[in-house]
Amino acid sequence: MNAPRPVVAVSICIFRGEEVLLVLRGRAPFAGLWSLPGGRVEFGERLEDAVRREALEETGLPVAEVAFVQIHEAIDAPNGAHAVIAVFRALAAASPDTPPQAADDAADARFVSPAELEILSQTGSTTDGLLDVIAAARKRHGTAPR
Repeated sequence: MNAPRPVVAVSICIFRGEEVLLVLRGRAPFAGLWSLPGGRVEFGERLEDAVRREALEETGLPVAEVAFVQIHEAIDAPNGAHAVIAVFRALAAASPDTPPQAADDAADARFVSPAELEILSQTGSTTDGLLDVIAAARKRHGTAPR
């Protein structure tokens, strides 16, 4: 019998001014919660290549100035999910007028202000640790507004 193993995944904080891009997860694990765009790393794929691919697949937006932030773990043991996530940050490379387009396993995608992010978090509508991850991305790479 094979024991479940963690998956290697990536996610990305995409900033546009003070706003950050969130996706509404359309599938398990964490379906129905707002989170960062991201997903599994494919065999032979470099982490930065995976995060650029996932950003484009889930939101339709290319990114610029991609930089590593930290490792984050998402564990939902009762449902058999454990992901070790390499978190990156980037700037939206598209025109500010270009809206994100939810695709792949994202049910919705939108830029949210810090105030909107706080409300989503307070209402339990975000994945665990999302605020801390976004704060680390803002702090670690000072080009994003505080």
